[in-house]
Amino acid sequence: MKPDGKKAFLILPVLIFGADWMLKRRIDKTMEPGEERAICGGRLILRKQYNNGAAFGLFGCCPKAVTAVHGSLLAALAACYAVLLKEPGRTGMKLSTAMLLGGGLSNFWDRLVKRHVVDYLSLPAKCKCIKKIVFNLSDLFVFAGAAMNLLFANLAKTSKKHFSNTL
Repeated sequence: MKPDGKKAFLILPVLIFGADWMLKRRIDKTMEPGEERAICGGRLILRKQYNNGAAFGLFGCCPKAVTAVHGSLLAALAACYAVLLKEPGRTGMKLSTAMLLGGGLSNFWDRLVKRHVVDYLSLPAKCKCIKKIVFNLSDLFVFAGAAMNLLFANLAKTSKKHFSNTL
């Protein structure tokens, strides 16, 4: 029996949400804010940090506004995703949008329930500006999903242009 492609694209955001939720829960229960632990042979650092703002703590002074904007963007993304799932093909766009949606939902859930996002990963770097960045699994999926979305949208635009020029 062949797996239904739509179901896979519906399950992916749930898996991303669940994986990050479990990691955040464990970090919240086992670490103090600011505490650090080297993992993966020192290639990553676990550092518990609460973020009231958007990426990199931007707009941390306005958490209600950040939550409202986050929720609005997420609702628009979910609507676009629902339309996209009905279209044949476009596997790359569906995958990247699922990644964006799963990561966005996890961070939005934090904002609604905890009033902040739990970040817990950092890179050991000599450069202080890189070393102070703390993120979570959802952030990685949001970043990768957004980058892939831009790539696939650009590829679709380029192939349409190329196809129309050959007629």
